[in-house]
Amino acid sequence: MKNTKAIVTLAIGKHYFKRWQKLCAENWSKYAINHGYDIICIDTPLDDSPRAQSRSPAWQKCLILGDERVKKYTQVVWIDSDILINPNSPCVVSNVPEDKVGAVDMFIGPLCEAFSGEFGRKELLVDRSVEFWKWSFRTAKEFYSISKFTPVFDCVVQTGVMVLSPNYHHEILKYTYYTYENHVGQHYEMESLSYELVTAGLLHWLDCKFNRLWIECMLRDYPFLLPSPTPENKILRTWKRLTRGHSQRPARNITRYCLSSAFINNYFLHFAGTSQYMSWFETNIVTWRYLRGKF
Repeated sequence: MKNTKAIVTLAIGKHYFKRWQKLCAENWSKYAINHGYDIICIDTPLDDSPRAQSRSPAWQKCLILGDERVKKYTQVVWIDSDILINPNSPCVVSNVPEDKVGAVDMFIGPLCEAFSGEFGRKELLVDRSVEFWKWSFRTAKEFYSISKFTPVFDCVVQTGVMVLSPNYHHEILKYTYYTYENHVGQHYEMESLSYELVTAGLLHWLDCKFNRLWIECMLRDYPFLLPSPTPENKILRTWKRLTRGHSQRPARNITRYCLSSAFINNYFLHFAGTSQYMSWFETNIVTWRYLRGKF
């Protein structure tokens, strides 16, 4: 074994595996070479029982630490397969103790700071065919209480990126997988796994740049990308008026500039609920200079 740490993901199904290979594999590999990681992309289920087949494969991230390919490593970085990695980013495990779980708190970040209060109650749609999750909660405590967890906490693990150790965390992830079921309104394994990790006091919080959501970037920094303006939103109404009757090419190019900016300004860019934007991304962009005249 050359390296003591690995990046692990699941890409089950031809569509997801091909997307990962085409859009993620190259920038992940550059990052891995820079910091001494092996990469393991698991493309077959770790559990193929009827119970496993009845719920999202996302739950099976809870089983990776027991896999023969994974358990030999000292530290493992779980990364969802809809995340792009900026190769120039720092090493995500560098300050995470081996017995702690490194993760980003989904309620500590620019989106929550910029859009507090009643904004969190609004349903957000990018177009008629793709629905982002509904922001039906405004606080971490509401996040847990909706799923009937007690007691509730002030922090929530965004489980798209986690620094884990097979020696310390296999049992708690396995326990979560076999103890909890997915309920209507839940974000797959996130509520249950976050609850167990916070309860056990295992968290080492990471910089939000290690799991920045693209929907965050659009809502906070690029609201003009949302094509369904509400009456009270002057920015979106103005954008709609300016682009009426024009071709879609300029809008597509502007979106690519915004995507590139978000990628350059963060470490790991997460397309949860917005994976249709991944194919628009120019994977070779690493600096601002590269943007000039590119689109």
